[in-house]
Amino acid sequence: MENLITNDKTELGANYNPITKSVDFKLYSKNAHKVLLCIFDKPQGEEPIMTLEMKKGDNNIWQTSVKDYVLNCNKAPVFYGFRVFGPNWEYTEDFELASDKGFKSKFDESGNRFCPNKVAYDPYSRELSHVPSDVNPGFNMFRSGAGFHLIDNAKWAIKSVYSPTLDVNVAKVAPRAFNSEIIGEVHIKDLTQNISMPEKGTYRGAAKFAKSLKNLGITMVEFLPLNEFDSRQNGINHWGYMPLGYFSLSRRYAYDKSQGAILNEFRSMVDELHKNDIKVCLDMVYNHTGEGGLVNHNVDDANLFSYALIDNQSYYKTYKNGYYRSNSGCGNDLNISNEGVWNLVVDSLVYWVNQGVDAFRFDLAAALNENSCTCEEMYDSVNSLAGKLKERLEEKNIKVVDDFSKAQDGVILIAEPWTCGGKNCYQLGQFASFWAEWNNVFRDTVRKITLRPLEVTPSDMKDIIEGTPSKFKGLDKSVNYIASHDGFCLYDLNNFTQKSSSTQGGSSWEICGDYGGDFYKKENAIRKQLAFLFMSYGIPMIQVGDIIMHTKNGNSNSYNKDDGTNYLNWEKATRKDTFENRTMEYIRNLIKFRNEHPIFRSREFVKSLTYHYDNGKIAPFDNRGYWDNNCDLFFGVLINSNPNRIYIASSKNDEPLNIMLPDNLEGKSWHKCLDTTDFSNINLEVKDYIEKKYIINPQGLAVFMEV
Repeated sequence: MENLITNDKTELGANYNPITKSVDFKLYSKNAHKVLLCIFDKPQGEEPIMTLEMKKGDNNIWQTSVKDYVLNCNKAPVFYGFRVFGPNWEYTEDFELASDKGFKSKFDESGNRFCPNKVAYDPYSRELSHVPSDVNPGFNMFRSGAGFHLIDNAKWAIKSVYSPTLDVNVAKVAPRAFNSEIIGEVHIKDLTQNISMPEKGTYRGAAKFAKSLKNLGITMVEFLPLNEFDSRQNGINHWGYMPLGYFSLSRRYAYDKSQGAILNEFRSMVDELHKNDIKVCLDMVYNHTGEGGLVNHNVDDANLFSYALIDNQSYYKTYKNGYYRSNSGCGNDLNISNEGVWNLVVDSLVYWVNQGVDAFRFDLAAALNENSCTCEEMYDSVNSLAGKLKERLEEKNIKVVDDFSKAQDGVILIAEPWTCGGKNCYQLGQFASFWAEWNNVFRDTVRKITLRPLEVTPSDMKDIIEGTPSKFKGLDKSVNYIASHDGFCLYDLNNFTQKSSSTQGGSSWEICGDYGGDFYKKENAIRKQLAFLFMSYGIPMIQVGDIIMHTKNGNSNSYNKDDGTNYLNWEKATRKDTFENRTMEYIRNLIKFRNEHPIFRSREFVKSLTYHYDNGKIAPFDNRGYWDNNCDLFFGVLINSNPNRIYIASSKNDEPLNIMLPDNLEGKSWHKCLDTTDFSNINLEVKDYIEKKYIINPQGLAVFMEV
């Protein structure tokens, strides 16, 4: 057993015990009355070769052990699952499979949905054997409706896979301040699917692309969910926001899809990214699971894969009438305040940190700010899981970064601070101080500055430049972005007035426009938006596809498009003299400019700022006639940095605007670095000497440096 991964141990699940030379199986279920462990020789098509009764111990943990020589797991993977009995389906001595003996109801008012005719996979599975549609596209074998609850699905059920895995060393990235990162959001398949190589669309393909990501300026790659999911659930599910397991990786992204190989391939990818100084952030979905809840809103007909079978009442927010709460919009809100779910979240985060992961983005993270096991929304940033997460992780020797301006060892926690529904579901600025948060105020303001300029005041611009102190209690919390996987990509939001007819779902109120079809105005707008992204305080995030101006042809919710809608096309970006290449180089140089000027990531940034009228004079903060005037056409901000001051001048005027630059320090003069209306100006180099006067072209933005 040498050279095996030793940091893949989990609190529950299947774990090798070197003292007893056994595999220990542990399962949380508060409301179960009896649990049977089923061991299988193969993942599909056969009955269990062994069925063992588990005993309930402390903290509602059911457990049993099997000698290693019996399982022979060194030579072949072990496949296993559970049959669970409870209040609505009691165990009887004469119980028979595929019968209704012991059956009372499909659900009860406490929320129980025990159904021992169905085999449940382990929530702590490090790997799943297959997904439901692999064996049963209609999911009938997994449902409780009609007579489906009487079908024994052991031959078809998803199995947990236990297999000792050889270790792959993972390099580490030297600590650096989080506010120095450039986050690139991307779907792992989309990243390389259009590249001509055998490993395209896989973890191994992403590893091969590490140097290219580094060359783009990305320092942290944020992958859309990598946990196992069913890509054929409800039609096509490409993005993976329906997780089946929080410890298991999606097999569809593995180059080597054999059992026991996926984790090694993932670790090798992390290792290669780290060797290129790129950190890895995983998008984790803890607000709902891929069980998906009810079928056609029928309370008698639920999908039963794992959590619902093991302890529906503990894992989900349920009403007495059998319905699931669905503030996530996905059918079954996790009962995040339950002790078992709380531990599941913490343990899975610990597991991924031990595999080399540096950061987590939490989907619809307002759910983690809830502090009640009822369906009533009760938010608490102190006593909720979100409030206690740093403490709980550090109890398990996982440090959490709590000062984003300093180089610290530890994991980064990033919240999407809202959910899709429910009371007070918008929680921006309401997370504990150790959380960074996606900032949709920044997103909307930067879009409006070009698309709806008369909706933006100088005060609005000041707020986003300074890291949105109107929302955040402290500095450094703002993850700034213009576009993410949700909604229009950057190119499309500046090229479409509404979502395309190919979009399923998506928002009709999203801020977008096409500038009357004027390509000059479109490119200037994109360059202007990007300039604000990289010259504002906070942590910039950009979709990797936006760097190369990928278009989805107006589809603003492409979760179900496993095709060229989402696959990144690198061909145009690699050709000189194209819009795509020009924009890619422009972004690369914006990142370079930001990196060359430490003031952008210094806590002294906000203190260094002065704001100016178009005549170059300072705009005092008590002049509300200026700050609250959405019709004022100019916004100027001076960054008083050493050794060179930087001045950003932005116009909302549809005509050329004559401005005066601020007075120079003695012996210094202004030089232009950037004019967004000059498309050949992509390098942000200190070039043209500028006297006090400058003419900003319509809707332009210019950057000057004092030397």
